[in-house]
Amino acid sequence: MQTSEGFVFVRPGLQLYFRAVGLPLDDTPEVVVVPNASWLAELLHPLAEGRTLLFYDPRSRGRSSVVSDRRQLSLDEDVRDLEAVRRFFGLRRISLLGSSYHAAIAALYALEEPQRVERLLLVCPITPRRPGEWLQELPGPEVLVYPPGVPSIEELRRAGLDETDPVAYCRAWFTDFLLPAQMMDPAAVGRFPVADVCAFPNEWPAHAMPVYFEHILPRMKDWDFRPRLPQLAPPLLVIQGTEDLVPVQASREWAAHARDARFLTIEECGHHPYLERPEEFFAAAGAFLAGEWPQGAEQVRRAA
Repeated sequence: MQTSEGFVFVRPGLQLYFRAVGLPLDDTPEVVVVPNASWLAELLHPLAEGRTLLFYDPRSRGRSSVVSDRRQLSLDEDVRDLEAVRRFFGLRRISLLGSSYHAAIAALYALEEPQRVERLLLVCPITPRRPGEWLQELPGPEVLVYPPGVPSIEELRRAGLDETDPVAYCRAWFTDFLLPAQMMDPAAVGRFPVADVCAFPNEWPAHAMPVYFEHILPRMKDWDFRPRLPQLAPPLLVIQGTEDLVPVQASREWAAHARDARFLTIEECGHHPYLERPEEFFAAAGAFLAGEWPQGAEQVRRAA
């Protein structure tokens, strides 16, 4: 399995870090592009068998350039950056794997560039529309940024560790709060590459959380992908943990409105199925990327 890395030039002052894993890019029949390299590049290696996984960090994340002009942080900009990655490598068609917010990047790209996408895999995606009736089930940004219910994190913040040693604070924030809140299996927390992720200032909570909750998500306003999903050209598979913070019924709406889609739940699993239930996840994801619907994937009927 070969690995290469570098940067995609988007414009002066903006470069996106990439890592390619698997077959060489010039000698592979299939390329799967995955946003969020800093989190996922080490975790999804099993999917690189027989293909290339092309990970990249979106702007202002991981090793990619910091965007100081917050007006340039938006879902639309992220979609344009994905196209810049495709053009940089001269890829005619790609498959996409997007998780959490990055699922929205992948889905919108597939809607806007249907001729470029072979297959679309969404893993524990954000809701396909502004949460609405699900809002009470989702944690607010103030909880995610400064979790008052976790005394150890609050104590570290009051002591100023987030400023004096942001790497140590980042590690504590991940291991003591965010990952346990997102996962059902406590043992899976230790499989997340916290040390690597927290080495990047773009991933420190004081930077990463405002990028989404103060800039990207507010600019999405009352988003609703559902009316456009019947136009989605590539096959779509949505994989969701039953214990994810995002309600299962919300994720089912992605599959219910797309014309060629299936929905697969993984029991007793939270927001990171590749860590919590790797056998089930990689079997399902691998089958789908190879052109088959995985066992247990269901068609979802749209509610009347």
